[in-house]
Amino acid sequence: MKIAIMTQPLGKNYGGIMQAWALQQVLKRMGHEVVTIDRQPDQPGLAYKAARIAYRAGMKAIGKRKAPINFEKHLPTILQHTRRFIDQHLTMSEPLYSTQQLRDHFDRENYDAVIVGSDQTWRPQYSPNIYNFFLDFLEDKDILRIAYASSFGVDTWEYTRKQTERCAQLAKKFNIVSVREISGIHLCEEHFGVAASHALDPTLLLDKSDYEQLIDPQHLKENPYGIFTYFLDKTSEKTELAKKVSEEMDETLYECPTENFAESDLTNYKKPPVEDWLSGLYNAKFVLTDSFHGMVFAILFGKPFKVILNSSRGATRFTSLARMIAEEGESIHISTASIERHIPSPSGHSVNIQRAPSLQQFKNLHNTAKPSRFIAS
Repeated sequence: MKIAIMTQPLGKNYGGIMQAWALQQVLKRMGHEVVTIDRQPDQPGLAYKAARIAYRAGMKAIGKRKAPINFEKHLPTILQHTRRFIDQHLTMSEPLYSTQQLRDHFDRENYDAVIVGSDQTWRPQYSPNIYNFFLDFLEDKDILRIAYASSFGVDTWEYTRKQTERCAQLAKKFNIVSVREISGIHLCEEHFGVAASHALDPTLLLDKSDYEQLIDPQHLKENPYGIFTYFLDKTSEKTELAKKVSEEMDETLYECPTENFAESDLTNYKKPPVEDWLSGLYNAKFVLTDSFHGMVFAILFGKPFKVILNSSRGATRFTSLARMIAEEGESIHISTASIERHIPSPSGHSVNIQRAPSLQQFKNLHNTAKPSRFIAS
């Protein structure tokens, strides 16, 4: 089958890139032709650009911004390594900036199926256009619609009334609906009137060995060392925590830097290669992160870890995954502020048990029935 994948824009986030790569790998190994749709945010008008520059200039003048005012101009340089990985390892469509461009692309390409997922594809505030991720541009098309491990990111409802009503209409047209968090099952039932199942993040559908092949063999260390820190939202508190853990373990800290707009030097914003991010996690003795996919790869690579929960980014993603691996015998401590595993574990130990139900959603796609997933009122 010829399959399109709808996911969040790729380039800035390592986890987003890896889940997109993993889902393509799974489907290609099943014999499908796969393209990930490069849905970019709508291009802003001149008035918006002028207002943005004025605001940033004002913030810079009062010392509350150090990043360059014309930050977007430098994105090709900042993202050169992540873009190279995407260009080399993923099959992508051309960039698409509007609903009409999406519609034209699908009319031209004649896909048999479209998969929405994973990552926070159903979280409105992160979406280039939330209706597009419910396939509004395909409303009258005879095409197989699948939501795979789509995520709301949080366990509270963030949609407006208008968004809820429209997305509920569109969700009922899907042939298969699965969500990444257990809480998402309830959200689908309550707000969309649609039954959903639970599915693993695509990165968890592959083995440790699949990711080893992406890392330069010279960078694969036989003996783990150091504490790898990966913070999406770096704060002084997290920096102090990292130092404390380093002292307690008597291990060196090393990090994967992320943009925080507190630097004026553009070299501090440049994203390291995806392969370096993976090797940092792979070689670590301990992982300290606030990233969902930082936690995922600590699990895949069998690393002890501590995850600092961030409610604004969506803590339910972490707790749902932690409870899953805890149920399979892992020693996991879950609190309102963090999730911890203090001892190494066999990489993939618990994940292997859970893969079959998720992979089953892609089996026999040709025979997938039309939607019949409404919840009785």
